[in-house]
Amino acid sequence: MLLVVLLSLSGTTYAGETPPVDQPLEDELGFNDDAPGAEELEGAEELPLELDTISVEGVGLNYSQEVALRIVRQAYNAPRSDRHEDIDNWVCWLSAPTGSHFKHLNCARNGDLWSLRPRNIGGKMVAGIPIAGYGKIFTSEHPANRRKLENAMAALPGSSDFDREFLGMVMAGEQPDRDIPDDEELDQFAQAWVKVGKLQKTGETEDQQIAAIKQQGLSLERYNRIAELTEAYQSVENQVDERIKALR
Repeated sequence: MLLVVLLSLSGTTYAGETPPVDQPLEDELGFNDDAPGAEELEGAEELPLELDTISVEGVGLNYSQEVALRIVRQAYNAPRSDRHEDIDNWVCWLSAPTGSHFKHLNCARNGDLWSLRPRNIGGKMVAGIPIAGYGKIFTSEHPANRRKLENAMAALPGSSDFDREFLGMVMAGEQPDRDIPDDEELDQFAQAWVKVGKLQKTGETEDQQIAAIKQQGLSLERYNRIAELTEAYQSVENQVDERIKALR
């Protein structure tokens, strides 16, 4: 476990299922009863949902938008599975509806795909075997811009492991923290943590320790906050531990 000693502030001032996000992320996003589905899922029941505007850079998201984008990031191009234990795992992909050159974002659970998968019975192609509670997909109302969608997902701070922690808390009815450090801040924190540790061992003053933190580009408040987040999220602690080991 990473044990971080928080410095005092003296001497200085300082969430049920949320469907995935839609397309050219600067436009109005939403899922619509009339939106076309992927060709292989033609005829599947679609679920209406409206989402607000999301910035292309993936910043300034409200809570619901962040949940949606993290769901998509976890499921985007995820491999489909025929294992029963994966029945509720989400899969998201881009595909063009029949007769269109424009791709839309599609998301469904593995169980939905099983229920909708065409089967050859007696030489005739029929719909898949119905599964209670499955057989619905989400399809973006507008064509999806792959570059902008992938850029927005890449801009979200946190690792895939953090996405799982975040979404697990959402499903449990909790509201996760949203001020997660990005890669740059994690690098700064790890470097500051190592320097502070050395200064503490040699008995240097707290002012010198604070100065070492600021030299890495972090305020004392942000340093302490990241330290708190390493205690709250195993994924954040793991990312910090990796960086500290690389510095030693």
